[in-house]
Parts: sequence; C-alpha cells; structure tokens
Amino acid sequence: MELETISIALFPVLFGMVLVWFVLVKLLFNRLEQAHPQTYEAMGRPSLFLRNSPAGVIAMLKFLVRREHRALSDGGLSKLSDAMLVFLAVYLVLFIGLVVLIVSQGASTAAAA
Repeated sequence: MELETISIALFPVLFGMVLVWFVLVKLLFNRLEQAHPQTYEAMGRPSLFLRNSPAGVIAMLKFLVRREHRALSDGGLSKLSDAMLVFLAVYLVLFIGLVVLIVSQGASTAAAA
C-alpha cells in the first residue's frame, strides 16, 4: 500500500477517534461528578465544552496518567480510565505516524522536483 493511501486513510480514522474520545471524556466526567464529587471538585469541575479550560484538560490527563482512579476503589471508573489511557496512547501513535508520513512525503516530493 502506498504511503499516500495510508495517510489519506488515517485522516477519517483519527477524526473518528476524536469523536470517541469526546464520548469517553463525557463518561469520565459524569462518573466522577456522580460517584466521586470530591475528586471532581478538586479537578475544577471540568466539562466537555461549557467549563472546558486548559487547566481542566491537564487535570484530567494527570488523573489518567497518574492512575489516580486506583485510590477511589471504583471498578467501573478504573476500567474506563485504563481504557482511556490505552486509547490515548494508540491515538498518539497513529497521529505521530501520520505526521511522519506527511513530512516524509513532502521531503520526497521536494527531492523529486
């Protein structure tokens, strides 16, 4: 398969993954707000759109990366948080791969000109 075809195919995949990410974030915030209001408050009462801020995004990412869900002893929240962490890692690998493909295509096009 050509590199150009792969990079074109990755765009809709990554776009779909962004939509899934929004759903996962909404589920996470809902779960925290309902079952663990203290943690939700400590994160700054983040929201997907209305109260979205860089600080809220950073607090959510810290929550996931540091695996702070373990201290809450909530099996459902732990499964969701772990799944989100894996999903984020896969997304980042695909996104970086797409960037590398685009840059390499640009370099090969420039070299051929």
